[in-house]
Amino acid sequence: MLAGLLLLLRLAADPIAPTLTADLDGDGHEESVTAAARRGAVKLEVRDAKGRKLAEASAPAPNADVVQVELSAGPLGSPGALLGVDASTDAAACFTVWRLRGDALAPVPLHDAAGTVVPDCGPPTWTYRWETDAAGRPAALVRERTEKSVQGTLRIREVFAFAGFSLEADAKRSGRDINGVPIPAWSGAVLYGPAALEALFARFDLARLRSEPTLTIVTDRERGVFQLEFSGPEGTLSVPVESYAVHAGETTLGARVGQKAARVVLRFGGERGVPLEVGVEGLGAPWDQTYGPAGSLHGRAPKAFLRAGDQVIVEDLAGSWLDAAGGQTVIAPDGEPPYRVRIAPDLLFAVDFDRAQRPQDLVLVPAAGSGRPWGIALRGKNFLDRVPYRCPAAGEKGPCRPDGAPERLRRLGAIGNLE
Repeated sequence: MLAGLLLLLRLAADPIAPTLTADLDGDGHEESVTAAARRGAVKLEVRDAKGRKLAEASAPAPNADVVQVELSAGPLGSPGALLGVDASTDAAACFTVWRLRGDALAPVPLHDAAGTVVPDCGPPTWTYRWETDAAGRPAALVRERTEKSVQGTLRIREVFAFAGFSLEADAKRSGRDINGVPIPAWSGAVLYGPAALEALFARFDLARLRSEPTLTIVTDRERGVFQLEFSGPEGTLSVPVESYAVHAGETTLGARVGQKAARVVLRFGGERGVPLEVGVEGLGAPWDQTYGPAGSLHGRAPKAFLRAGDQVIVEDLAGSWLDAAGGQTVIAPDGEPPYRVRIAPDLLFAVDFDRAQRPQDLVLVPAAGSGRPWGIALRGKNFLDRVPYRCPAAGEKGPCRPDGAPERLRRLGAIGNLE
């Protein structure tokens, strides 16, 4: 009696072995697959229509007595179909993909966007399914999970397309959305109002940049953030995006903060991910206006820059400069945008508009070990004045101030003293 009771208990704890029928090898005849779960493994067995065994394999499973197993098939068209094996418990899950080749079941690895193999097992946070974008097209593997972010519920969708011997991440079909709103892959450029863009275009009185509002559209897929971030002398304002639509080449965002609802219309151009023109309405002054990236003017942008500092470095500072004694200073962009300024091999600076004192337009703030700060006043395309500056020590408050006499530099090749 005790043996019989133990047998009944084991049968109750052992779930019914799942089965699947599909044409796995593409020969026009369906094969049947059965799966039997044991601690740490799932035994797979493939038989043909006549019941003859074709192949068997062992798929990974959580190390538990009771494991739930689900089988799925992803059609590939004439090559057959892929076999998905999902083995899970409340604490862990393993998902693997297999392909029937001759008399063997071969594992098909998943590669993420970096080309790294995705682990078979982990926490039970992902759900898997097969999707096709049209009848007769090979299926893609889709996995999804949700998590909480600072802005709400973030849904992560990753798509893998079959590439012969592996499933490769498909960036175009993958994505993330926050509260159901897709998060686009935009650049995060700082956008400026008309007055600031006019100052950049004229290369005159760049101190005006400090008195004009800016807009950054934050699309942080990793953190699950999609919002408008405004900044200006009045302070800052963050507005979460609640809707996203594209129609007839025009992108429209809906955003809300408190009782104020904003409508934001974007027009894109040649620079991928950088809007040439962004119109904001509904938030009131000073935020309601038209914005554009550095390098643009009136909706045109021969070259769009991520920051105003990038434009000034590339178009105004980069080059070889001569001082009154004939000494030469070479200034060059350093790194990737947002750029820093390199002067000689061992001197590296960041561009800072906020701490400049008129008539200087900007301050070159040194990186560690790169000497002292310099105030820079632009004098047209071919001349600039540099002034030694003194700035508060790290952790101290207060403005930077001139600490010496200005020195005129002339671009190498410029004629005479004409500005």
